[in-house]
Amino acid sequence: MTEAVAGIDIGGTKIAIALESIGGERINGRQFPTRAELGPEAILSNIASVLGEMCAEARAKLAAVGLGCPGSVDRERGTVLLPINLPGWHEFPIVRTVEELLGVPAAIENDAKLAALGEYADGAGRGFKDIVYLTISTGIGGGIIVNGRLLQRLGAGEVGHMTVLPDGPPCGCGSRGCLDALCSGTAVARRTRELLTQGARSLIAEMVKPDEITAQVVAEAVRSGDELARRVWDEMIHFLSIGIANVVTILAPEAVILGGGVAATGELLLGPLRPLVEQRATMIPAGRVRILQAALAGESGIHGALVLARRMK
Repeated sequence: MTEAVAGIDIGGTKIAIALESIGGERINGRQFPTRAELGPEAILSNIASVLGEMCAEARAKLAAVGLGCPGSVDRERGTVLLPINLPGWHEFPIVRTVEELLGVPAAIENDAKLAALGEYADGAGRGFKDIVYLTISTGIGGGIIVNGRLLQRLGAGEVGHMTVLPDGPPCGCGSRGCLDALCSGTAVARRTRELLTQGARSLIAEMVKPDEITAQVVAEAVRSGDELARRVWDEMIHFLSIGIANVVTILAPEAVILGGGVAATGELLLGPLRPLVEQRATMIPAGRVRILQAALAGESGIHGALVLARRMK
């Protein structure tokens, strides 16, 4: 029987599980809806049931579990604080519950930090010692790796909540003008709807209904030459360049790696972003810090969770 570890990425809409041998060979993987309304006990019970099935299919003996979850993580207590889109999970004893259900040691970390760890170990961060990872999706999260070690202090890496526009739009964290409130996929969609409501013309009005606008729809319209979409996209890149330049100036990493749905647009984002960051980060020699697209796409967090699990062996 193969000894294995599991990585579990718990999101507001879906859960991803991967099973790997201790040597790092992928054995099995599953994805299924979270059904957040069920609450943490039922969801974790579902995870344990699915993981049990996966181990049985692969004839694998589970040795350890790494868990990724949105929100600030208290690793010592094995809890998460105010996770986005997971009602009832605040300070719920996730690690203890999983250990009782599965009978193996478990550890938890913020999902964006685990994505940073995954990219460092298996993705675009390979070969670097110091990286900063940003996920630009529904919200903006981040992780920092210095000299090969993930900064795991509570709150470390929350780059999405630095202020880039004083007195700017309100952010879910309670502040205003955060990077998250200006550059996330949610923010791009909201800004587009605002301009359409004000009477601006755009192909987007013909493409989708207002409540169906996403950053991906805006990116598609940019590629089609739509002026409103280009305005929104350029505004987002402007503020993103401020945030990344701040990170570069303070930390001087070897690379900044961008993941998430907005970053999946590739050079549409990175092409104009790189020179703006260089112009703003004047204390760092031009070209010293590479700005890269994540290589593992939606699996960055799972890779990080597996690294976390293997470290318990």
